[in-house]
Amino acid sequence: MTVEELAQYLSSKKPGFQTQNGLSIYLIDGSICSNYDFEIEELEFSFNLFTEEDSLHEFIEGFRIQNINDFEALGYNNSWIRYLNREADMEVTQMEFEEGPLCFRLHKMKTLVFSASLHFYDEVYDHLTLPEDFISYFFKNKSKIATAMANRYQF
Repeated sequence: MTVEELAQYLSSKKPGFQTQNGLSIYLIDGSICSNYDFEIEELEFSFNLFTEEDSLHEFIEGFRIQNINDFEALGYNNSWIRYLNREADMEVTQMEFEEGPLCFRLHKMKTLVFSASLHFYDEVYDHLTLPEDFISYFFKNKSKIATAMANRYQF
């Protein structure tokens, strides 16, 4: 698929739309973003797996899109592969800390954990890849996150 073909196809869509497999696509000032949301309600956690690309070319290359059918079939698995390949972020929100979601990004042999709204940064020397890993991070670091929440307006 060429950039021109994708641009033409996207021009027939709204700036924000959803693929057949639930991946939301947004066009914002020439860049293209994707996200896939899911929740584990009984534990009060929500997850947002997302990518941001500066160009349609990067989007096509990143998702390995060959044609319109590939584009329409994009979903959770495609984004998950990009996360595992260090090309996507996982934003996790614990309802207790709703105002301060944490982003997780794989980097070399560790996972970077950060939140711009909380002025929070941490490194975990392990790859956090499963929902259980992210949830465990919240429970193990509850006091650090609570402190960041309490101090978020002081910076």
